[in-house]
Amino acid sequence: MLGSKILIVEDDPDQSALLDRFLGQWGYQTRVASDGPEALQQMQEYDPDLVLLDIYLPTLPGLEVLKQIRAHDKVVAVPVFIMSADDSDEIRIVGMSTGASDFIKKPIQLADLSMRIQQALELLTYRRKIYELNQRLEHDKQRLLRYFSKDIVEKILSEEISSELGGKTLEASVMFYDVRGSTTIAERIGPQKYAEFISDLFGRIMDLIFDHHGSVNELLGDGILATFGCPDPTGRDASNAVAAAQGIRKLMRTYNEKYLPPELQEDGVRYGMGIATGKIFAGNIGSVQRLKYAVMGDPVNTAARIQDLTKEKNVDLLIDANTAQGLDGADVLRLSGDYILRGKKGSVRVYEVDGVSQPVR
Repeated sequence: MLGSKILIVEDDPDQSALLDRFLGQWGYQTRVASDGPEALQQMQEYDPDLVLLDIYLPTLPGLEVLKQIRAHDKVVAVPVFIMSADDSDEIRIVGMSTGASDFIKKPIQLADLSMRIQQALELLTYRRKIYELNQRLEHDKQRLLRYFSKDIVEKILSEEISSELGGKTLEASVMFYDVRGSTTIAERIGPQKYAEFISDLFGRIMDLIFDHHGSVNELLGDGILATFGCPDPTGRDASNAVAAAQGIRKLMRTYNEKYLPPELQEDGVRYGMGIATGKIFAGNIGSVQRLKYAVMGDPVNTAARIQDLTKEKNVDLLIDANTAQGLDGADVLRLSGDYILRGKKGSVRVYEVDGVSQPVR
């Protein structure tokens, strides 16, 4: 492409001057190196888009220069054309196997050289664009992995799950996790340590949620809203949600024993979880400028209220009847009671959960 930078590595001053003058007339920027060490230095300083490299150079042979260029290549390799009057099969094979992009026979046909350079630079441009797109895709993927499990992220990026406004109604399980007394904890250890503590704890909890095919829809300061079954139902979403909660229960036991800041070790960190299952809306809301993936519906409100109820009942986990009906029998349930929850017209049957569930993979 015009304006591209070309490094000419040639010890024959007449030949290098001819190439320099010709390429300059075509609008390329050029620099000349007369031996191998100078060429390697120019690779660092000039950062060319293409190299014309004579095989026979003083001090350091051209093929050795090529090896060092390839050894220090960036992600997108710079095209290197090797030049020689010897166009034997042996020279061509050795050159190309060392990493040359093309072979130019001397004396050089300038019109043919111009066409090959243009083609090589166009290919380089495409490769750089592909690399940039892949980098952007990887960046987006890493951001999504903070909120969704890997299998969900792959479906979002492959557009199996829409990124447009709107959504769908589906059956899912919703979990609220809440750290008790977060204000007191923050006052005790200070804002910096609190941020480090909550980030470390939530990172561990989110990994457990992802292991059970869940998604983290919101971080609520001192709590997590997670869903199982959206945007992609698995058929085992209630079981996965309860298994994740059981995993969090075990994690919190270990966390309180081994990982708490010294200021919190005496009392430990208390928490509560509520899970509800039913029809929810899951999709993108907002505007074309700013989208948010949200979940709404009665199970979301019920899960939040059940989580509040764990404080009153002095337990760490409660689930509603719909969630209980979706379990596969591996969990031991105890009826906690029928409760009138804020915002609900009728009573909600609530269960406590014992036992240990294994991750569903």
